[in-house]
Amino acid sequence: MDTRRLQIALLFIIAFLSNITAIATIPEAKPSVISVPTKPDAVFTVYLKQPQDAQYLANKVDIDRYSGKVLHVINSKKAQLGDRILNAFVPIHYGTFGGLPTRILYVFVGLTPTILFFTGLVMYRLRRRPQKVTENSTYSRIHTRRN
Repeated sequence: MDTRRLQIALLFIIAFLSNITAIATIPEAKPSVISVPTKPDAVFTVYLKQPQDAQYLANKVDIDRYSGKVLHVINSKKAQLGDRILNAFVPIHYGTFGGLPTRILYVFVGLTPTILFFTGLVMYRLRRRPQKVTENSTYSRIHTRRN
């Protein structure tokens, strides 16, 4: 087995152990993302989702890559009021709070600026188009001489 494969295998084992440590820190949460360190001073970051959370990144556990100690924990249940308010905006932002009808509404709301742009462009082009002068038009009556 070459060294690169060995490093990948060890990294996988450490990530798995980090996942177990994170679950032990917030037991009712399920892991959603594991961020593997890429620099020597970086840490493993495990993002977890609790049943009441609207987003997958609301809970975070930072784990030291060398000792396995938990360095920092963000638990959405124990978050301060400001963090809870910001977390509440996530379902509104993504349109996931009302199911399929809300997502369909968000599609139409999202397409509205495009529709307004093209209808405005058509109206502008029609207004800027030179109009034909006919005999009965006001322009022709005023600017033509009758002898």
